Amino acid sequence: MNTTLNQQLSSWRYLWLIALIGLPALGWYGILDDFSSRDINASISSAGLIYGTARGINALVSLLQGTELSFPLLTFSIGEILDPVNDLIERFSDIVFLAMGSLALQKILLAVVSATIFNIVLSVVAVFTGLALLLGNAHLLSVLLRTFLLIAFFRFSLSLVVLANHWVDTNFLDEADQQRHASMEAFKQELRNVDSIAQDKRDHAVGVAEIQQAITANELSYRNNKLVLDQIDARISTDTEKLGKLIDKARVWCTEWDVIQVCPTEVQQAKTALDDKKGKRSALSDALDDLQDELEDQREELDCIEKRARGEDCNLWDKLPDAPDIQLMRQKLNDVNASMSEFSENTINLLVSLLLKTIGIPLLFIYLLLKIVRMNWARI
Repeated sequence: MNTTLNQQLSSWRYLWLIALIGLPALGWYGILDDFSSRDINASISSAGLIYGTARGINALVSLLQGTELSFPLLTFSIGEILDPVNDLIERFSDIVFLAMGSLALQKILLAVVSATIFNIVLSVVAVFTGLALLLGNAHLLSVLLRTFLLIAFFRFSLSLVVLANHWVDTNFLDEADQQRHASMEAFKQELRNVDSIAQDKRDHAVGVAEIQQAITANELSYRNNKLVLDQIDARISTDTEKLGKLIDKARVWCTEWDVIQVCPTEVQQAKTALDDKKGKRSALSDALDDLQDELEDQREELDCIEKRARGEDCNLWDKLPDAPDIQLMRQKLNDVNASMSEFSENTINLLVSLLLKTIGIPLLFIYLLLKIVRMNWARI
C-alpha cells in the first residue's frame, strides 16, 4: 500500500508542492476573499433594492385595497383587481428576505474563514506536509495531506462558490434580472399613478364629509339658538305685560319713557330686566342670522362639489378639493390590469433567479467541491 501511495505521490509531487505553497499564499494575500466580499455586498444591495420595491408595491396595494371608487357611470373596487398581486408580492417579499438572509450568512462565514487563524493553521499544516512529502514518510504524509485538504476546503470553498456564482450570474442571469426589476418598478409607478388619482377621490370625500359635518353642527346650533330665542320672546312678552300693569298702578306721571326718573323702584327693576332680555334677544338674533348665512354658504359649497363630481361647472373653484378624473382613473386601472400578467411572470422569474443565485447555485458548487475533495481524499 505504501509503495502504491509513494508511486501516486511521486507522479503528483510537483502539483502537491504547488498547492502547498500557492494556497497559503493565496490565503494570506486575500485577493479571492476581497473579490468574494465585494460580490456578496453587491448581491445584498441588489436584493435589498428588489426587497424595497416589493415592500413598496405591497404598501401601495394595501392602501388601494381599502379604496372604493364610486363615480357616475363607474363603480370600481380596486381591491378586487389587486388581490392576486397582494398575495404574490407578500410571498415574494418573504422569499427575498430569505435570500437576503442566505447572503448575510455567506458574508459572515466568509469573514470567519478569512480570519488570520485559518491562514496560520493552513500555513503550518502546509509546511509540515511539505516536509513529509520531501522525507517520503507515507503514513504521516497521508494524514497531513488529508488534514491540509480538509482545511483548504473550509478556507477556500466559500470563496470559490461565490466566484462561480458570480460567473453564472454575470453571463446568464444578471441582465434579465435587471430588466425584471425595471418591470417591477414600472408596475409600482402605475400603482402610484392610480393612488394619486384615488387620493383625489379620498380628498374629495373628506372635503364632502367635513362640509356635511359642519352643516349638521350648524343646523343643530341654529335649532338650539332658535329655541332659546323663542323662550326669550315669550319672556319679553310676559315682562312687557307685567311692566304695563305696574305702570298703570303707579302715579299718573310714571310712564314707560320716564321709568328711571319718576317711577317707583319696583317699576324700575321690571324695566331693567325687560331691557336686558331685549339686549340678549338682539345678540341672539344676530348670531342666528350669521348661522343662517353660513349654512347657506356651506349648502352652496356642497352643491358645488356634487356638480363638479358630475362634471358640471361651478363658481367656487378655489375653495373646493379637486374632483378625481374619471376617464384618467379608468385608463390607469386598465393599464394596471393589462400589465398584471407581465408583472406576475417577471416576479416569479426574478424569484426563481434569486433563489438560484443565493441558495441553489451555492449548494450545487459546494456539492461539486465536496465531490472533488472526496475523490482526492480516496487517492491519498
